[in-house]
Amino acid sequence: MSKYKIDSELKWLAKQKAPSNIYLYPIVNIAMKLSVCKSDDRVIVKKYITPGYENGKLSTLVIEPRECSGILPCIIFYHGGGFLLKASRAHYRIAKWYAEMAKCKVVFTDYRLLPKFKYPVAVEDCYCTYKWVQSSADMLKINKDKIILAGDSAGGNLAAAVTLMLWDRIQISPLGAMLIYPVTDRRMITESMTKFTDTPVWDSKLTKMFWKAYLGNKEHEHIQYASPIEAESLEHFPNTYMEVAEFDCLSDEGVAFAERLRAEGVFTELHEIKGACHGFEAALESRIIKESMQRRIRWIRSVFYGH
Repeated sequence: MSKYKIDSELKWLAKQKAPSNIYLYPIVNIAMKLSVCKSDDRVIVKKYITPGYENGKLSTLVIEPRECSGILPCIIFYHGGGFLLKASRAHYRIAKWYAEMAKCKVVFTDYRLLPKFKYPVAVEDCYCTYKWVQSSADMLKINKDKIILAGDSAGGNLAAAVTLMLWDRIQISPLGAMLIYPVTDRRMITESMTKFTDTPVWDSKLTKMFWKAYLGNKEHEHIQYASPIEAESLEHFPNTYMEVAEFDCLSDEGVAFAERLRAEGVFTELHEIKGACHGFEAALESRIIKESMQRRIRWIRSVFYGH
């Protein structure tokens, strides 16, 4: 991997690679279950069983800052992992940071995964979670008019897709969308997808594997809920924040999505993280993450509080 100028703080991450055999992921997820999200001296974590697609049951966490009370704004956080992996320790840590630093509640759902659950189960599960937050807002003490949908990688795909669903299904739209190196285009036609076939953590070969597993070989109605950039219009999107990594096969499709949002009149903040590969959020103690968190919290506060 030495041909890529990965930031020195990410060198350990640059040695990591997701499995190329899709049937290994359920085994990996047994270990992932050891990562748990518990209350600590800064946040309170509560667990709920919430509705999923076609009568499914989901495990959903609500994380809230200890120092705040009353009705708070909310981030609904869809974790990444290629629709294959459960949430990681880094996902939980970042969710806690959002709650603590942005003074909001964070709803974090355990949507169902590949290879067993194919499209549209994951995105419909995530839509159900949004609906649950809306219907339970009084009980949860959440301001249902101040909700941001957030996600990294596959989670960014889900955040974008649920945003499209909500408009199409005439539901209350979120106030913002925060997309971190998101998957946006099943067609795999960008320059970075052609170029980055061997990048750390994730590459275009793994992306091809994921799309085949997620969509199968059949055509799907409403393909924009899998491939958001194929939506006829993005003009109804809310204020959007986007980060892409320099050495990531998904980089160009994230940029293309941001540029299309801007072209259709959506206020969009775009940042390319230099020296970073896909999954850089796992480097929790790095300068890159600290700087990204500062930018994200500033943006979140501007969406929630207008400053």
